[in-house]
Amino acid sequence: MQKFINLWLHRFRKYTHVFKVYFHFYQAYLKFYFLKKHTKKSITVIVLTQQFGDIVAGEPLSRQVRSAHPNDYIFWIVKPIFRELLENNPNLDGIHEEFCPHQRKLLIESGIFDKIYNLQFRNNSHCPTCNIYVENPEADIKNITIHNYYFQGNLLTVQQKIAGLPTEDLPPKLYISDQNVATIDALKIPKNFVVIHCQSAQNSRNWDSTKWLALVSFITQNTDYQVVEVGLVSSLNSDLSKYINLCGKLSILETAELIKRAKLFVGVDSGPAHLANAVGTYGVIMIGKLENFTQHIPYSGDYKSGVNATIVRNLDGASADIDVQTVIDAINQTKLLVD
Repeated sequence: MQKFINLWLHRFRKYTHVFKVYFHFYQAYLKFYFLKKHTKKSITVIVLTQQFGDIVAGEPLSRQVRSAHPNDYIFWIVKPIFRELLENNPNLDGIHEEFCPHQRKLLIESGIFDKIYNLQFRNNSHCPTCNIYVENPEADIKNITIHNYYFQGNLLTVQQKIAGLPTEDLPPKLYISDQNVATIDALKIPKNFVVIHCQSAQNSRNWDSTKWLALVSFITQNTDYQVVEVGLVSSLNSDLSKYINLCGKLSILETAELIKRAKLFVGVDSGPAHLANAVGTYGVIMIGKLENFTQHIPYSGDYKSGVNATIVRNLDGASADIDVQTVIDAINQTKLLVD
């Protein structure tokens, strides 16, 4: 009996989800249809829906697409959770929130868009409920996959190649609102501080808490700087008086504004590191071997050139295996924490 109930519960959830997919598809289709009919303008879309570091790294594409299509309505298709990264971008006319990859697939195949810059890999375009993958023919034609993309260059370069846009080394920008600034103002963080980000979605990149605590202790005991941790959750449980835990308390752009005010950013290769690059804060970034990639660089601009970042590498393994002293040495070499 329980198996029967579970089966029908599964079917109910699936068919309810599929109904919502088509509802959201037709709703979006009609929105774009009437926009085209009313304005007589073409609609161009950028499709990069997730991995907020990828979206930050790809921000220059909005400028390039606007230059290529000055008179079009330009939309960016993105998951709702990352909408804030795009809301204030002056190069976009709108943002379309993706309900699920299946809905995106229906829109792409509907012909409603005049030009599509699809930058999302198939591997990151799967709806498990619908069991639908969204292909990326342009990436397939150019033989750019999740397994070889870093051999093509940094994240922006890869996206530019897939899109067929000029491969220019353009630094990313963030469009931080006055409200984001006011929120950070209200925190009254001391002037001299370092921001750290300890955990990414890939465990192989993450130091264990004992290493981070050793680094926090070094900074707080040997300099006049406080340490502020950002991210979703913290595992440090530090009671040091010069350590502030803001994990889970800030939006993405509030985090960016905080990093902008920091003297130094120290972290693993993850979304906040891209924020640091975009706001111009010097970064000490730990990068380890990733599948077959050993010398890869995710960033464009001054993080790529090394002008505003020190990349601490482990060529033989994960960044989790980088020792604390190596990172301390990299921080000392910047001389940023010496008054």
